This record gives sequence, structure tokens and C-alpha cells, in this order.
Amino acid sequence: MMGNVLRIMVHEPDPRHSAFGAVFVVAQHLDRMGDAVLAPLGLTTKQWLLLAVVERGFPGRRPTLTQAAALYGSSRQNVKAVALGLQAAGYLRLERDPGDRRSLLLVATDRTAVFATPAWQAREAAFFALAFGGLEPGEVTT
Repeated sequence: MMGNVLRIMVHEPDPRHSAFGAVFVVAQHLDRMGDAVLAPLGLTTKQWLLLAVVERGFPGRRPTLTQAAALYGSSRQNVKAVALGLQAAGYLRLERDPGDRRSLLLVATDRTAVFATPAWQAREAAFFALAFGGLEPGEVTT
């Protein structure tokens, strides 16, 4: 599906327009598809991304809200709103940094172990096959 969208966008006269537009089109499709896959877990793609930032971007560490926001690519306020939703769903805890009481630390909970289960791994594989199935490996890399 997205492969067709990208191929259509390539016909823009200025390749920069094509690339710029394609990024947004792909992001919209991935967001919608990801939300559908994550719905059984009560998550959105934005929430999933913040969990990935916390766990993969800071392995073995508990990032501050500010650090996570920088890697997430959004404002501290927006990331805090996403983090509060994850806290309400039980996937994340916000804790005061004992070394700097002004800072909030983001701590993934045991609930994130769901992503390591065989059932989730199968859902993830199906999602990636759907999202990128129309693209050659080289196109995905590009």
C-alpha cells in the first residue's frame, strides 16, 4: 500500500517536494496502521514510540523527561502528556529524580514485557509485512 503511495509521489516535478510529501504520507499511514495494531494493548503509536525511546534509547537507564523529549523529537510538555497516559495505562511510571527533585524520570514497568511475548512478536511481524511488504529491502533501507 505505502509502496504505491511512494511511487505516485515520485512523479512530482521537484524531487524534494516528492520526498517531503512522501514522508508525511507514510507517517500518516504508519500512525493509523500502528494505532490499529496497538489498540488491543490500549496504546497509540505515539505512546509506543515513547516506550521505545525510554527502553531502547536509554538502555539500563531511567531518562529524565527532558532527555526523553529530546530523543522523541517533541516538546517536554507534549512528551509529559504522552507519559501521563502511559502511566495511567500502567506501562510507565514518572518518578522524581532523587538527585535533582526538579527532574522527572521515566521508568518502564513490567507491563512492557508484553512486547517480548510470542503473540506480540507475531503481530509485529504481520504489521511490518503489511507496512513494508510492497517495498524491496533496498527501498526500505533508502
